[in-house]
Amino acid sequence: MATELYRIQNVFDGHTVFNSTEKVTSIDGTSEILFIGTSQGRVLFLDLSTGNILRSVQLPKNGLVTQLLAVTANDYLITLSASTMININIESYELSNLNISWSITYVGINKNPVITDPFVLQLALATSNRYVLVCENRMNNLEIKQKIRMEDNVVTLSYNKYCICYALSNAYFVHNILENKTLSLFPYDSRIVRPIIIQADVDEFLLNGTEGLGVFATLDGVSSRPPVFWGKTPIISFTYRSPYILVLTASSITIYSCEQSTALQRLPFSGGALLDCINGQLYVCSNKSITYLEEISWLDRVEAIANSGELDDALKLAENSILSLQHNEAAIVKYNNLRQKLALAFFKRGDFEKFHELAITSELDPREVLNLFEFLLPFPSGFQSMLISENPFEYCYTTESVDNLTYLELYLREVRQLHWTIEFRRDIDALLLRLMALRKDALDADDMTLNLFCGFNDCNVWMRDHKRRKFLLHIAFCVGDYDNALAISRELYDDNLWDDDIFRICLQSFSRFYKEQTIIAWIEFLIEIQHGSVIECLKNCSVELNHSKVIRILQKNRGLLMSYLEEMKELENAEFHSLLFSMYVEEINMLMAEGDSAENKLKLFRKKLRNLLLQPNKLDLMQTRAVLKSYRFFSVELSLLDSVEEKGCVRCVEKLLNEHKDYDAAELCCIYTDTPDHALKLVLLKFYLKNITYQQKFRDRVISLLSMSCFTSDEIEVLGSFPTDWSLSSIFSFVKGSVICAEERFHCQQLKKAAVTKALEAFSRKVSKTAFLQVQINDKTICASCGIFVGNEDAACYPNSSQVFHRRCLSI
Repeated sequence: MATELYRIQNVFDGHTVFNSTEKVTSIDGTSEILFIGTSQGRVLFLDLSTGNILRSVQLPKNGLVTQLLAVTANDYLITLSASTMININIESYELSNLNISWSITYVGINKNPVITDPFVLQLALATSNRYVLVCENRMNNLEIKQKIRMEDNVVTLSYNKYCICYALSNAYFVHNILENKTLSLFPYDSRIVRPIIIQADVDEFLLNGTEGLGVFATLDGVSSRPPVFWGKTPIISFTYRSPYILVLTASSITIYSCEQSTALQRLPFSGGALLDCINGQLYVCSNKSITYLEEISWLDRVEAIANSGELDDALKLAENSILSLQHNEAAIVKYNNLRQKLALAFFKRGDFEKFHELAITSELDPREVLNLFEFLLPFPSGFQSMLISENPFEYCYTTESVDNLTYLELYLREVRQLHWTIEFRRDIDALLLRLMALRKDALDADDMTLNLFCGFNDCNVWMRDHKRRKFLLHIAFCVGDYDNALAISRELYDDNLWDDDIFRICLQSFSRFYKEQTIIAWIEFLIEIQHGSVIECLKNCSVELNHSKVIRILQKNRGLLMSYLEEMKELENAEFHSLLFSMYVEEINMLMAEGDSAENKLKLFRKKLRNLLLQPNKLDLMQTRAVLKSYRFFSVELSLLDSVEEKGCVRCVEKLLNEHKDYDAAELCCIYTDTPDHALKLVLLKFYLKNITYQQKFRDRVISLLSMSCFTSDEIEVLGSFPTDWSLSSIFSFVKGSVICAEERFHCQQLKKAAVTKALEAFSRKVSKTAFLQVQINDKTICASCGIFVGNEDAACYPNSSQVFHRRCLSI
């Protein structure tokens, strides 16, 4: 997982500022200003935001500026030039000498001071006469706290808390200020190794050691942390910025991992003289210029890795980076956006499992995925991708990408149920329907129950452009746009694409039609195409219709109108019943003219007419009789009309049997006009049994009649009338029913007898209890009626009462 960590950016070019022999020798700065020391005793103040020189300050002795140390808390800059320390006020640029007579060769500031006053500066000063002075600087007054005698002059040092790590000409040491103890670390050859000491962590130093090693040291000596191997190429400078160590050589800048001690990046760079980390920013100085090492953001690095195809490594780096950033909200947003991009990359690779995990957890907008499928676009909402345009893995799928399309449909079916806004759901559902339309012609039953958030117009243009009108029709039904469904149905019929499947979905949807106008329009269309299931559609209708409107429409089709009126008979509407009667009569009249070829249809319509006459209706009997008499072939129907006027008329049944010999009519008459004791059916049964010898066809009629009737008073007579050659199985149902009726009658008689017996027993007990009632009479007993004393001989009382009366008082 190789990736660049830093890139080089120019900060300052001194060719126009320096003279021919002047060079950059030291730097320090703040977040806004960079201080540059030169070989000719000048200090330049560089505005980092504009790149302009704000001020140039000339030091007194024009000597090489070996060190610059910015003390921003006190608004001054410490300079070391010609072994002299001079302070420069950052605001006024005024110079001030420190009251110290020592010749200073190196200055170290305690980066982790152990005093509470933030305006007091702790310094370690290396002198030219083998001393290190531990000082405190208060208000530009330098106070020496401790003098440490050395064996040789100090070449460089670093000051941290109570520890000073320093280098002599041939070895490194650490000195404990509190205990005033010095510990030798390791020797080095100054001809090969340039002595460099920097502070790595709070309690740790990093030293340029022998054999190409960077060695860590603490107050207790060489650290247990493994050294960094940066090779035997001479080191010019290095600095530390967690978690990296940056090393400058004559030809390059190398970035090492402090934790893993491995090289992560090598930047070609020649002519470098100084590398330093100032306020977290990395600067590299050459003789005439200063450059800035800009850290490549973790986001750019992750995208670079992903661009190389190493998606798992990119995801791992992103996760590690966000953990180090803790609760940086802006970074978390970027991290989530990156995970969404990686999810898309995994999708394109076909790794659907990783895509699914990332897409769900990062709340990836499903439309970003759909945007890869150009043939499904556009989105109804006009959505434009926020990720694809920036994504380096651009790719578009075709309708041949079967695996991706199959998974995409499953994914959309799942995520559409999540908590998206209405616009999101509208786009998701619209494109899901387009996706489904690519593999099938219609929505199945389960899909028709989807609670879609898109409308008909969101699908109309795309479906038509892709010749999916039948699928569009299903969408119209699914979203409840029945007017557009009708328009498409007309188109399909005109183009000879109408089929039974289309009508089936129409029929299933009729119960959801909520406007009478829509239903009427559909009925007109179905009549136009002469579809025979119009009545079935009307049955499924859940809206209360104006039946007069429907009848006017159905007049275009006589058969449908007749069927509709038959369905409406229970409404008991005189107009509808009269119209149906007239249509039956007209139909029978026409069929009579056709002769034997229409015999079956004639029987059917006669039966319908007879049922209409016998069933409860709102027909005017006088007008009905007049119409029937106007034709010569309705004599049976007139007899049936007589039976309607006179319920339970035996004469009418006998007339149908003997004169008209229309046994079907006689049975209908019995069904609708019989008495509760089945007197008419008994007449019919006796007739059949009497004539069964001559009319064997009566046998089936008898069996049918026996199976549906129970003759409660004439079972024995009826049984005696059966022909002797009939098997018991032929009359089994009648015998069984008769036995059950007899058992029921016997059981009722037993219940009545038991009830009477119980009532008599209860009454007897009550009377007996009253008879044994005792009444005590003495000389104080008085009559409850007259109030006069009563004796034993003249006493009487009511049953079940304790009141006493004179006998004469009771007789009054």
